[in-house]
Amino acid sequence: MGNNKKAKPKKQKNENINRNRDLAALFFALAAFASFYALITPKSSGLFGESFSNVMFLVFGEGAYTFPALLLWFFTVHLSKSFELRERLDFIWSVATLISSSLLLTFAGYAFIADVSGGWLGEKLYPFFEELFGLRLGFFLAAIVFVYSFTRLLRISISASFINFIKSLAQDFKEFKEEKARIKIIEKKPEPPKIIDRSIEKTELIIKPNIVSKKEESIKKIRSAAPKKEEKIDSSAFPYKLPSFDLLKPDAASGYESSQEELFKRAQLLKKTLSDFDIYAEVKDIIPGPVVTRYDLILAPGTKIQSVTNIIDNISLTMRTASIRVEPIPEKAAVGIEVPNPKRAVIGLRAILESAAFNSSKSLLSLALGKTTEGAGYIANLAGMPHLLIAGSTGSGKSVGIHTIILSILYKARPDEVKFTLIDPKRVEMPIYRDLPHLYNPCSRAADADIITNPREAAAVLKKLVNVMDERYIKFAKEMARNIEEYNAKMLEQGKEKEFYIVVIIDELADLMLVAQKEIEDSIQRLAQMARAVGIHLILATQRPSVNVITGIIKANFPARLSFQTTSKIDSRVILDMLGAEDLLGKGDMLFLPPGEARPARLQGAYVSVKEAEKIVSFISEQNFPRVYEPVAVEVEGKGGFNAAEEKAMKDLIPALNLIKERRAVSQDLLKANFGGSARATNILSMLNVKGFIMKRDGTNKWQIDFDKIEDYLNEN
Repeated sequence: MGNNKKAKPKKQKNENINRNRDLAALFFALAAFASFYALITPKSSGLFGESFSNVMFLVFGEGAYTFPALLLWFFTVHLSKSFELRERLDFIWSVATLISSSLLLTFAGYAFIADVSGGWLGEKLYPFFEELFGLRLGFFLAAIVFVYSFTRLLRISISASFINFIKSLAQDFKEFKEEKARIKIIEKKPEPPKIIDRSIEKTELIIKPNIVSKKEESIKKIRSAAPKKEEKIDSSAFPYKLPSFDLLKPDAASGYESSQEELFKRAQLLKKTLSDFDIYAEVKDIIPGPVVTRYDLILAPGTKIQSVTNIIDNISLTMRTASIRVEPIPEKAAVGIEVPNPKRAVIGLRAILESAAFNSSKSLLSLALGKTTEGAGYIANLAGMPHLLIAGSTGSGKSVGIHTIILSILYKARPDEVKFTLIDPKRVEMPIYRDLPHLYNPCSRAADADIITNPREAAAVLKKLVNVMDERYIKFAKEMARNIEEYNAKMLEQGKEKEFYIVVIIDELADLMLVAQKEIEDSIQRLAQMARAVGIHLILATQRPSVNVITGIIKANFPARLSFQTTSKIDSRVILDMLGAEDLLGKGDMLFLPPGEARPARLQGAYVSVKEAEKIVSFISEQNFPRVYEPVAVEVEGKGGFNAAEEKAMKDLIPALNLIKERRAVSQDLLKANFGGSARATNILSMLNVKGFIMKRDGTNKWQIDFDKIEDYLNEN
């Protein structure tokens, strides 16, 4: 109640102040009208008005007309609540304005206009200023005093007004220069753009001719010679012949070659479309490619790249294409607009494999991914990535891209140099490679290696690969080798067997993550972080690149990304950390982001049919190259013991059995609480299951314990 009583007088006080301002505004309005009327028509304003007019003209001369203007300003100040009341300052500046106007008119009468007078006040002040400053300087000083007093009265900052005037003048000058540059571009007779075909140019510049010729000559000898014993130390007993290029279909005639007239016509249409939206540019270069043609534009000064990207849909509509892509070209200070060709070319794998770039590549893990937008073959090295993440919607060309990767390695490496661990939960893409001698499964013997289709088996294989990685690190450390290249070089000097590369390819990661996400993610994380040095490389592919499948841990260890067309912008951000994949054309059109690069490269993937892949696999399998590799982490038959990789966990077996016997139960959490660490608990749980101490019946998720077997084992040990 007390607060309400205090607030009420304050509110009432504000209302009184507003009422007083309104009354003052009414007074000043009437006074301004009356004074102006008296000064204009003194004879018709009565005795008071005539006397007021005579006195004002006598004292101030023509400066008396300033008085009604001052009263009108006071009316505005009191009427508008946005103005702060400054009675004393306003009175001082209004008097100064009135006096300075009288003095200014007196100077004007003496200097310029004879019939203008400043009245009695001006005549009294004039001699002092004229004697002190002279006629012209005195007039200038009187004008300054009048302007300063008037602006202070109107609450105008002279410095701010001057700065704003300078800025406005500079902006107008800048716009004038930009408009002049635009007009110059418009009126200038444009030079025809250059058509640059780099499909052959880049391939030839990759390596010197003499090196290329030697390499091609050696490859021809390998491919044409009859099967004979290889002079390789690590596999000298087994002859092997690399697949011939004749097993692949030759490329058809380039369907993307457009006439110069058509390219120039589309360039002019692009330029006109931009000018319709007040974007002026010149087409500098035209670079035709197999899928898209890139038009390099030089924008007019002051034009932002965002102004071009904002009208992508309008450009697509005018150019009659599905979608376009805008790409900055820093080396040219230009903007590249990638426009799909009316007819797309089909790029065969053979043309890229026969190129000098692929044949001169020394890496066994060279990948012939496709061709760039400029038509040059693109060769990537999996060993330098060191792992690859692939995503793309159904029908985008993801499966064909995986076939291309596998066949690229088959054209480079022998079965004892590179081996594949192929995981295909979909069971439809990988079966054609079942007879390859390159297959590797750490959970089975070499002769039994096959395509892995069961998600649980895939989780076990990835876990065993971690053991393979650990054992290779121990082996390399004994030879003082930091990586597989140094180790193989030392083995070559000593005449011992070299280690082979292992390429793990998972065709649909999402299916595996649905069944055993924790186990799969842990194994992939460890392999991605450490397996590069020991020659193990991962290629993960999925058509659902959601955050549940491609988790942050997986993305952090896969700097190399390959994205085909995605169904949404969100999927593009997940796989590439940027937009762009949703605008691709499908059927092999891809964005490849190499490690360390800021922006992805647009490629058209090489096409290889299933029949071509079957021919290559048949050619390799007919050589009867034996599947030979030392099994790692495999149980020794007839002994019932565990392999070397699991010996470290054997010491936990008896304590775990005693714990189960005591608690009459078993679970992941129970083992984790007593042994520490979820990974250690998982290993113990896996051992117990393999040894038959615990098991799960079909249709249940609860462990069943064989207490009799546990009792017998504890009595024996």
